[in-house]
Amino acid sequence: MKRYDIIIAGGGMAGLSLCYYISRSSLRTKSILLIDREPKNRNDRTWCFWESGAGPFESIIFRSWQTIAFYGKTLSSLLPTAQYTYKMVRGIDFYTFAYKQLTGLPNIEIKNAIIESIEETEAGGIVRIGQEAYIANHVFDSISGLPKNRPGNQHLLQHFKGWVITTERDCFDANCPRIMDFRVSQHNDCRFFYLLPFDKRTALVEYTVFSQQVLQEQDYATALRTYIADFLDTGGYQIQETESGVIPMSDEMPASGPFEHVIRIGTSGGYTKPSTGYTFQRTQQYLRELVMTLAQTGKPARQKTGVRGWIKRALDVVFLNVLIHDRHSAADIFTRLFTRNDPTILFRFMNEETTFTEDLQVINSMPKIPFVLAAVDSALTKLRYMF
Repeated sequence: MKRYDIIIAGGGMAGLSLCYYISRSSLRTKSILLIDREPKNRNDRTWCFWESGAGPFESIIFRSWQTIAFYGKTLSSLLPTAQYTYKMVRGIDFYTFAYKQLTGLPNIEIKNAIIESIEETEAGGIVRIGQEAYIANHVFDSISGLPKNRPGNQHLLQHFKGWVITTERDCFDANCPRIMDFRVSQHNDCRFFYLLPFDKRTALVEYTVFSQQVLQEQDYATALRTYIADFLDTGGYQIQETESGVIPMSDEMPASGPFEHVIRIGTSGGYTKPSTGYTFQRTQQYLRELVMTLAQTGKPARQKTGVRGWIKRALDVVFLNVLIHDRHSAADIFTRLFTRNDPTILFRFMNEETTFTEDLQVINSMPKIPFVLAAVDSALTKLRYMF
């Protein structure tokens, strides 16, 4: 059984981000094994996030915007992003950038294989691939996913399909993405369109649904064709690329346990914000802290909740409860969120950077009765399964 200092199980955004931060730390001389199912050589997804100032991936920002558009059922708004910039990174650019960083690591080995199991033992974390097994002092697991069988927890899926299209006519405002467009049938779910313009004739148009079940493939395609026909004067269009995905929105904490050697990261580690599905910036924040602590102490930093963290998590739990039980129109909730709050506070809230006073301002923009009912139901449910 071959031993490494570090094994990274999964070469997606979380695993490659971890490699990036290791490459810029004193850990870069450690022996590292990166295992992923297949090479990352396709533009299979995009990540968007709000950021104040320049970040570590500034050189690969594909597009960025200082204004966003929101479309509710009856009320729309243009929002300046203030000191924040809304940034887009394409998957292929991120993968290429990260793999360039890997070439600077003197002792890294990369394998493309399907991982069969990851185990915690006294001697280290063990990763099994077929008949082969590898052991490391630290195994960072981004592939196990969140369990969904614990009673008392809430689960929702954010699923989407998007097309990058080129049009015959100029029909996009290249300076203003549509962050949410609710002018579509909701079907008792939360459904909206998301449009990121690259130029006047090219954009990513994406259909997003929050529900407990994914749709049939043809349902996404039908919704995309209908939206383009109803809301975009294309003069005809061609589909250049497609992307799709499913993001868990769950208030269940990852089953990390008191493990010394196996540490979950990314979605597996609970990095996804339960109420929105945003993952990119939270992943960067957590992994920077993890690597810094590992380099200084020999032990990776675990997520620290604290009072502020528990408040943020409680807000996510309540919001999930409102959506799951359809206590109020999701379109109206997001309309209130985007039209009744100062943009700076709104983006700080999305990034979990708000103070308690600012949280109260956002809460005050929401319909009171549905959220009070959701808070009571969530608390009673948790208590029921605690005793």
